[in-house]
Amino acid sequence: MDWIDILKCPITGNSVRMLTEPELADLNSKIALGTVFQADGQLFGETVQKGLISAEGAYIYPIINGIILLLKDLAIVDSQEKVIRDTMSADKKLVQDFYNKRGWHTDAAGNYEDAVIFEDLREVSKDYLKKCHDRVSQYLNPTGDYMLDAASGALQYDDYLQYSTGYRYRVCVDLSFQALSEVKKKLGDKALCVLCDMTNMPFKDNVMNGFISLNTIYHIPKEEQAKAIRELFRVLAINGKGVVVYEWYKHSVWMNFWLLPFRGVLYTKNRIADVFRKISGSTSQHKMLYFHAHSYQYFKEHLPPFKVRVWRSVSVPFMKGYIHSWLFGKQILNWLYDKEEKEPEKCGLKGEYPLLVFEK
Repeated sequence: MDWIDILKCPITGNSVRMLTEPELADLNSKIALGTVFQADGQLFGETVQKGLISAEGAYIYPIINGIILLLKDLAIVDSQEKVIRDTMSADKKLVQDFYNKRGWHTDAAGNYEDAVIFEDLREVSKDYLKKCHDRVSQYLNPTGDYMLDAASGALQYDDYLQYSTGYRYRVCVDLSFQALSEVKKKLGDKALCVLCDMTNMPFKDNVMNGFISLNTIYHIPKEEQAKAIRELFRVLAINGKGVVVYEWYKHSVWMNFWLLPFRGVLYTKNRIADVFRKISGSTSQHKMLYFHAHSYQYFKEHLPPFKVRVWRSVSVPFMKGYIHSWLFGKQILNWLYDKEEKEPEKCGLKGEYPLLVFEK
């Protein structure tokens, strides 16, 4: 279990170690008496089979079905004095609830709901999407001990598995227990699954030989997105390489042009829906998932040096609007991919999904 050496307590920043059998027995006795709490103040009532404890002994982190709970508000303590009452923000809770309850569950066809809602699963787009997934590998070291995947989700595409093939461990972090449960089924002992907050990584400095973060950062509250990427850079080892797939959304010059008519229609539909909500007496619109896209300039000002390359220059609405098999869709996407390969920086800056590439 040498991997314990890369972990740290997300509250104190100190090292952690495994609980001993006598410590587990003592802890479970206290749990039975009702004197053990989560760090957010809630009473803790589950028996702990395995867990970690911070070096000074103040905070305990259960390990459930191979998943290490290193989220600070889920730490367990044996007195009210140690309660921090620091709960997750509403926006982060929204993301966590969506992926626990919906996003990482499959439909009858075996597709995760996240992909059904947010991706283009049509046959006409399949080859292009695979080639975009594959291009991530060229910006990573091929081998190492630890590849950090933040947030890994459920590793919904087989293409994603290639990034850690040459690594001893794939360190998968996520806010969703359901996602990490899916990862364990797919990777077994190769996966180190850690339930944690990307803006407060429970890892020591310079311990990850590589990292990826695919289509995740824009679901983090806007004021914490740069902090999350700085955390990725902090844990990256010397000579390590890392990649963030981001989305420019309305900062994408090309998509602003091509999607203008579609966005006009959507704007009109939303305004009509607002009118009907007011008529019906409803005051708020249900929010499925938090999203905020910063500009390139924002990240340039708030992050360590990085290069911009392209992951995919077109969005899902663009593909569903313009790419069709009867309209030479595959040929258009092949041409587009060749253009991206020839001009990766330009396509990354002006298209929809850039790769932010880091080296230390």
